[in-house]
Amino acid sequence: MGFQLWFYFIILFLLCPILQSTESQQAICGEEVCGNVTIPSPFGIRSRCYSRSWFRVSCKQTHKGEKPFISINGIDLELLGSLFQDTILIKNPVSYVNCDHKGEVGSSTVNLTGTPFFFSSDYNYFGSVGCGNLATIFSNEADPLGGCIQPICGDGASESGCYNRISGNFTTNVVNMTAMYPIGKDDDKRCASAFIFSRLYFREDYPLPIGIHIETTHVPATLSWNSTYCGDAGCELGPGPINFSSEDSCGNVTFQYPFEIIHQHYPNGWFRVICNKTSNGRKMPFLNVNGINLEILDFSFLYGNVVVNHSITYFNCRQNNNDGMSLNLTGTPFYYSDFNNVFWSSGCGNLVTVFDNEKGNLVGGCLQPSCRKSKATSSATGCPINIPQGLGSFSANMSGSQKRSCGFASLVKSDLYFDLTLESNDFNVNNWTYVPTSLQWSTPISG
Repeated sequence: MGFQLWFYFIILFLLCPILQSTESQQAICGEEVCGNVTIPSPFGIRSRCYSRSWFRVSCKQTHKGEKPFISINGIDLELLGSLFQDTILIKNPVSYVNCDHKGEVGSSTVNLTGTPFFFSSDYNYFGSVGCGNLATIFSNEADPLGGCIQPICGDGASESGCYNRISGNFTTNVVNMTAMYPIGKDDDKRCASAFIFSRLYFREDYPLPIGIHIETTHVPATLSWNSTYCGDAGCELGPGPINFSSEDSCGNVTFQYPFEIIHQHYPNGWFRVICNKTSNGRKMPFLNVNGINLEILDFSFLYGNVVVNHSITYFNCRQNNNDGMSLNLTGTPFYYSDFNNVFWSSGCGNLVTVFDNEKGNLVGGCLQPSCRKSKATSSATGCPINIPQGLGSFSANMSGSQKRSCGFASLVKSDLYFDLTLESNDFNVNNWTYVPTSLQWSTPISG
């Protein structure tokens, strides 16, 4: 009996790896995992999960654990995940110019020619690290796609950089560096780098996204692909794209998951849209946040935000004045978008301060320049303030020595901020009571 029991345990021990292997092979295509990365369709690790070899993923053991890779024209690119449908995020190698110490790394440029993949200007920027160069990127047809000028390095040793938008889609590129600020006889030997990087992976910053410097060898970049390379059957295997809940519309705004339009007296819910009919018969969508109905102006699933009409948070004018308090988003799934909003104030010579109501910290402040006209305030005169991520409530204050200084201060959507600061536009903001403001309900991240 003892021998039989011992023999049973030996058989069970030998079978465990086989059983575990069998169980792992049952993973659904589009949900395979390598390391901490979920492999999105049409990519796959097993042969039945990809339709063409371009979408084959190899799960390799590295010194940092298991990592997924795809092979493109002989170069293995680490897969980081997917931000949006029909895109993939990869670690894109950086190109170096005049950097002898980089060795072979400087020659590794991804060539997508002959594959379904391409770099799309919709998802990527061009960036460069160096001192005082004009960095230009050209397509394989030798057409300039864009460029930027690196600031000169103040101490002659540290590196600075720049980035800019690019135009069009391309599969190969060439980078050129032209010295703009001569600093000595070794101008043509200054080490510089250039790269394509995903604009949605990084938070925009000046002069470069945080974490990129001259020693950076790879940066996340977004690849798109042309499904015509896969033939009439397409690139997808199994079920097609995820179908979120059907679209709803109210007025001229269309909603998708997780928002839904409900009856006006429906019980409370963060993502339930109230569609009201005005006296002139026009329909208008509203979002109830902590008891306040906010008119919805726009909705974006991909960016995870909703644009609402937000009350002006501060006026330093007799006819329009309040205590500078914002809407309180604490305890809700919403917060003020830090990359789609700017705190803008207009006025003359006022000191503007913004505080985080929840934490009591000073968010930022600025001093407005003096007005060019003695009695009139131009909407282009003022100062902007960036806000931190995750801000749920804030208060603004404005103080100045000029008795007739009437000012505007509020968190506004970025495109409105650019309109307000154009000197050709003459906005009379003193009569405004609401401004478009972007609220985040989800944040796009890698993976």
